[in-house]
Amino acid sequence: MPNYALFLRDDPKVFAALSPSEIEGVIMRYYEWRTSRAAAGQVIGGHKLVDGTGKVLKQGAAGNPIDGPFTEAKEVMAGLFIIAAKDYDEAMAIAATCPHADFGTIEIREIQPMRA
Repeated sequence: MPNYALFLRDDPKVFAALSPSEIEGVIMRYYEWRTSRAAAGQVIGGHKLVDGTGKVLKQGAAGNPIDGPFTEAKEVMAGLFIIAAKDYDEAMAIAATCPHADFGTIEIREIQPMRA
């Protein structure tokens, strides 16, 4: 069964406007989604990225990283999940149930299998 990456993007201002108790509720929604989907064999892993940090390395930039994420971008990469699905339709159906669909966008990409 193929694996897919769900790249979670959001507008940081959306979460900044939430109260601490609202943030706690959002975190619980992600936790419950991840654990229930993992129990069903659909979520393989996932990570929340640290807000406001990161570097971008560009070819031809003399190996010097550029600070990022960039404030001029409306959406930033917030995290990712790796899921197992039989095809893009099933991957889309799984992604549609992710709480992140209420807060931002989810890019779905099939992961190319690598030979050992």
